[in-house]
Amino acid sequence: MDKSPHYIKMCESIKEIQEQWQPEFGDFYVSMSLGITSPCQTSSSDLEKQLSYLKTIKAVWLPRQEQLQEMVIENYATPWDLAIAFSNVLMGENASYFEKFDSMEKLWLAFIMLEQFKRKWKDSEWV
Repeated sequence: MDKSPHYIKMCESIKEIQEQWQPEFGDFYVSMSLGITSPCQTSSSDLEKQLSYLKTIKAVWLPRQEQLQEMVIENYATPWDLAIAFSNVLMGENASYFEKFDSMEKLWLAFIMLEQFKRKWKDSEWV
């Protein structure tokens, strides 16, 4: 799981994805006010309390690789089709763009942002 400052910045900058977050047990987030990265550890009965706490500490969701894949899998007939599309994009005309990402989370996030929102990570922001 990527918890690097670079991945945190990438995730923090995407309101479209942050707004989709429905906190669940095991989700990773970083508290922007405390500077601490933690997994969610509450049960569903404590969810309302957890949501209030996450807002207070300015939590930023750090999606795991499988969560990123779940965001786009419905656009493809099978997981195989998604894997092929991912591979084609990484090895296609944007190959040099994707070379700079050093984790699977960053690669998948960049893929999603390019495919769904037509945005690229450049100079610490999505453009």
